[in-house]
Amino acid sequence: MKRTTLILEDACMEGVRELARRERRQISEVVNELLAEGLQRRRQRRRRALALPAYRMGQPRVNLGDRNALESLMDS
Repeated sequence: MKRTTLILEDACMEGVRELARRERRQISEVVNELLAEGLQRRRQRRRRALALPAYRMGQPRVNLGDRNALESLMDS
């Protein structure tokens, strides 16, 4: 494990202390758990954001490789 110094807002630190006191755990354990949960949630959110819906469009009405037929269809 690495040691580090964090600068936390007073309200966050109070919340962490209260949670640690209530669960009879060390502050570092609670902070590690909360950080891991937050990171996991962000990873899941990022994965979900990339999923796009797919729709069946049916058979094309014209051969898209046939430029003249495509222009004719677009003009009508």
